[in-house]
Amino acid sequence: MLTLRDLGDAQTRLLYEHQMRRDFPPSELKPLSSIFAMRARGEYDVLGAFEDGVLAAYALVYRPIQGRIHLLDYFAVEPALRGRGKGTALLQLLRRHYRQSADALMIECERPKAAPDEAGARKRIRFYTQAGAQLTPVRIWLFEVEYSILVLPCGEEMPRGDWAGQMLGLYRQMLAPEAYARNVRLIRA
Repeated sequence: MLTLRDLGDAQTRLLYEHQMRRDFPPSELKPLSSIFAMRARGEYDVLGAFEDGVLAAYALVYRPIQGRIHLLDYFAVEPALRGRGKGTALLQLLRRHYRQSADALMIECERPKAAPDEAGARKRIRFYTQAGAQLTPVRIWLFEVEYSILVLPCGEEMPRGDWAGQMLGLYRQMLAPEAYARNVRLIRA
């Protein structure tokens, strides 16, 4: 059974240097200093899912000071444990963990037609939708990567919302104005 724990600074640094560098391409990793700065402002959680005291999966979540939509910024399961239900279990833990503070978690998944690994991108989207997330029609360009946006409700029902506006709002709060202007763009279908 997985248990969710907040990771301290030393654990976060190790997670970033080992797991996150392994699990995400450099173009998708924000600097560790940005993660620490957001945590210091009370806007960011670095959570580990442990089984028998060993890290099985992790999630980094941006929690804006204002608003009830959070961003699942990073999410991964240890490679040896993938395909065993750990990711789905962690998503359910996150839904319960954030139920009081969030209506939903927004999720970015690389858009399959724009991804170097189209099959892998489709598999990730399928994973999230099977776990209860809904694929929205929103597409967004972030730091030179094109993403599809999914929404995972934290309560029993899917909240209604302007998902494009919500996503842009999250990034407006998360980034400095010049970084936002250079690196965030809504893609109109």
